[in-house]
Amino acid sequence: MSAQEMVESDANHPQRLPDIFEPTPILASYNNGWNNVTLEAHNLPPGETPEYSLDRYVVSMSMGQRRVQVEQVIEGKSHQGTFFQSTVVICPVHSPHFFRWDNQLQTLSLNLKSELLNQNAIELLGTDCVELIPRLGFQDGLIYQIGLALQAELRSQGGNSRLYAETMANALAAHLLRHYSSQRHRTVNYNGGLSQHKLRLIMDYINDYLERELSLNELAAIAQMSQCHFCRAFKQAIGLSPHQYLIQQRVERAKQLLQQGAMTIAEVAITCGFTHQSHLHRHFKRLTGATPKTWLNS
Repeated sequence: MSAQEMVESDANHPQRLPDIFEPTPILASYNNGWNNVTLEAHNLPPGETPEYSLDRYVVSMSMGQRRVQVEQVIEGKSHQGTFFQSTVVICPVHSPHFFRWDNQLQTLSLNLKSELLNQNAIELLGTDCVELIPRLGFQDGLIYQIGLALQAELRSQGGNSRLYAETMANALAAHLLRHYSSQRHRTVNYNGGLSQHKLRLIMDYINDYLERELSLNELAAIAQMSQCHFCRAFKQAIGLSPHQYLIQQRVERAKQLLQQGAMTIAEVAITCGFTHQSHLHRHFKRLTGATPKTWLNS
């Protein structure tokens, strides 16, 4: 099935953004098991959307190098801005609005689950009664880099990217709540961190299921923590995010299998949870400084 056919096959996905753009997305994450965030990339000719209303938060960014004049009309009130590469929009929720633009527009949209924002709001702000303030045409390097990272991960790893996507989604939610919410950030004291016992349970679980597509939710459940608290506590404990630790351990397992010599490099990649040989090659070289073949012959 082609990438375009995969996008079209998920027209009724419950997390899909409203069907307001023509043509259909050139890239989408709906077949990839991402739980807290979904991604759509569009390449749009000059035009406008119909009026629509969102029931969840969507953060969009301009990916093209052309300057584009964009108008957003929210409940009859017009807002205008000039978009260029990395320009960001936080779309309003539960408010009828539409967009029009005067030039070719390349966009990347991240659709965040309401539950993710609520969980992070409780952790960061002490309340789940919070909303993001709509904004048109601003610069935020972290939001843009998270968008680029998720797009790159989707293109390179496809279905084997859930833990990474969920970790990035939590980072994005926390950043949005700290800087663009209706509530002021305050420090919340947590009752306990990640104990050595829980840390060992989680590390053993990851190592027992390296070949699986692990989710942030199942790891956080072992620690009996929320996902956002777990991410911070795990990194504080070992200096790596859950996804970084998973990749590190997959590479270590690959080393063991390569030394045994019973499998090809491609077979080792799949056995260790990488999607294909080049996926292993990239992470192996990043962590060891050598390709699997070079490392094995050294």
